[in-house]
Amino acid sequence: MRRLLPVPLCCLLVLALAASALAAKESDLAPIVAQDYAVLPGDPAWPLSRHKSGPLAYEISLDPQAAPPGAAAGQVSPGAFRIDFDLAAKAEDCACIGTTVRLSHYRSRGIEFAVRASRPVAGVIYITTSSTDDRNSRDRFFGTFHVGEGWKVLRLRFSSLAADPSWPAEAARSGFTAGDVVLRPDSVEAIRIGMDARRTEPGRGVLWVGGVRFFR
Repeated sequence: MRRLLPVPLCCLLVLALAASALAAKESDLAPIVAQDYAVLPGDPAWPLSRHKSGPLAYEISLDPQAAPPGAAAGQVSPGAFRIDFDLAAKAEDCACIGTTVRLSHYRSRGIEFAVRASRPVAGVIYITTSSTDDRNSRDRFFGTFHVGEGWKVLRLRFSSLAADPSWPAEAARSGFTAGDVVLRPDSVEAIRIGMDARRTEPGRGVLWVGGVRFFR
């Protein structure tokens, strides 16, 4: 019978450290969402909120009576997000629904959602992603669109979004570093969808957003 040689203690220590480092790396990975992942109104990852300071005041609530077209028709929880806003003057801000839960959408090629408003407003979407090697290195991308009084479904590919020119300065103020300007669906840090206060005429209004989902 062949005799097993004892494993040196130093080798055991190296293996333990390697396993620990691998576990830490895996725990830092963004959870992977399912194909055609849909955001149901009321999802705690997309919280309701209220903002009262500055030239833009808004409140985000749920409107169970809203009936966005498209994928939203098959949702278990019907309705849409409702954004009541009061814009005193154009500002560098947005009245937006959003999430800061880090997720991997690597199976997706874009995002789809339905919008309508009580009056014409300028819409905007922001998607912030990070480097998979350094979460402090981030980039933000955006797209703009017009919202009228009838429901409209927007289907935006990630490749159609542009790098936000204001991001490097904002990243520095927020303690991040601007990255390499690559949108990484597998490392999404934040998403915001709503009314762009820079391009919307002052006054009160309501914006509905529903049927949010990611498509392949």
